[in-house]
Amino acid sequence: MHINSGKTASAGGLKAKAAAAIACAMAAGFICGCASPPTGMARDAHLTWKGDPGARKIAQVRKAGPFWEQVSTADGARRESWRPLLHTRIEASEPGTALSEWFWPIYSRSERAGQTAWRFLVFSGMTKDETQRTSVQERTWLFPFWFSGTSKQGDDYAALFPLGGSIREMYYDKISFALFPAWVAWERNGNRSWSVLWPVIQRQTGPRRDAIRIFPLWGRSHFEDHYDASFVLWPLWTESRRVGVNPGTEWMLWPLVGHATSVNESAWYFLPPFFSHARGRGKTPMYRKTWAPWPLVLVADDKTGHRRRFLPFWSHRWRSDGKAETHTVMWPFWSDRKLDTDKWRKREWTLFPVYHSSLSEKADPGAEGGYSLQERYTRVWPLWSRRYDDSRRFTKIPDFSLQKRAGPLERNLLGMFTLYTRGENTGADGEKTRVDHEALWGLWRSGHGDGDEWDWSLLGGFAALSRKDGGPLKWRLQWLLGNDE
Repeated sequence: MHINSGKTASAGGLKAKAAAAIACAMAAGFICGCASPPTGMARDAHLTWKGDPGARKIAQVRKAGPFWEQVSTADGARRESWRPLLHTRIEASEPGTALSEWFWPIYSRSERAGQTAWRFLVFSGMTKDETQRTSVQERTWLFPFWFSGTSKQGDDYAALFPLGGSIREMYYDKISFALFPAWVAWERNGNRSWSVLWPVIQRQTGPRRDAIRIFPLWGRSHFEDHYDASFVLWPLWTESRRVGVNPGTEWMLWPLVGHATSVNESAWYFLPPFFSHARGRGKTPMYRKTWAPWPLVLVADDKTGHRRRFLPFWSHRWRSDGKAETHTVMWPFWSDRKLDTDKWRKREWTLFPVYHSSLSEKADPGAEGGYSLQERYTRVWPLWSRRYDDSRRFTKIPDFSLQKRAGPLERNLLGMFTLYTRGENTGADGEKTRVDHEALWGLWRSGHGDGDEWDWSLLGGFAALSRKDGGPLKWRLQWLLGNDE
């Protein structure tokens, strides 16, 4: 009995060790990352740069569970993401163009065209190499306390708020201050202004400007060939006179009444800004615009379009030629939009946040109906989304994103919650050429293509079967054994 028990224990130990070895091998392969089929993924690379939708052909996708993903495109761009919210690195196809995000949205750094910019919370910095033109432009802003750098013209600056210093290229060409708001001065386009106890006492001079104010008691402003304006006990009384292209006058006794008139418009204001009515004159006789009250109720008409707004219940905006139209019902929950131009036809429907659908078609005389499909997108949040064009379709389940174009939130966090994807490529005749399924970040995959081409894999490729072009069945086990060499 003891001898048999020893043999049984020994056999059990060997089985346990073998099982542990197999599990370790599977885990190692899974953790190291395995290739995912890029079928259908033409617009899901997340390789975006300043508005570029990233609609590139994806060459390779690799994943290691929900925590790591690498996407490469045919033109050389690549994105690598460590989740959740750890690190993403994007290298675009343009040389020297990259974006890094660490613990988004805490820190990010971008490089493009000789310019390097970084942001840490509300702090930011920038270095731009302009040696071929003027100088090296630098910026370190620890907003709102410290500002330093070198301007485009090569001028150094520094400021410690509110004690004193100078700041350049922050909306104005230059801002200088001491013990803010005790004294501050700024310059822009040749105009110079200074203020004592800002915004109480202010003076502005320039080639065509002259202004002075003791706020809120009295002030006046002159802009040559544009306007003259003044106020007394602001905002109780204000008035102005405009000259130039559209001359006219304005006055307002707030909060009771106001009136504005010009060559092209006449408007009255009652309890401004809540109630107003404007009508066109001269070249715009069809113009009408009424707020009653602002910003909830609006009725407006002109030569090219019309607007009706009764927020939040209903709104309607449309062009007179019928080429564009927008509706909202119980804003912001329901909206629909259409746009028809000589080159495009677009449609959108949204029931926020649950449903969104959009259609984009391009004018094509050779296509049936005169338009060819560019993109159709449907999202039922958070259950699934599907995007397809004339050659690709891609479905994600679930999809927690609330936008069509993926951004930092999707690539750093939300992408890890997609449990199942289906990709499909189609030929010119609309027939399927390849369909791939993937679940649990590569734990299970299945696909089939033209003819007798199909493949299947389990546990990130630990076990796999495949057949191509009617050839023999190929198999693989533990990435080492098989006949698929």
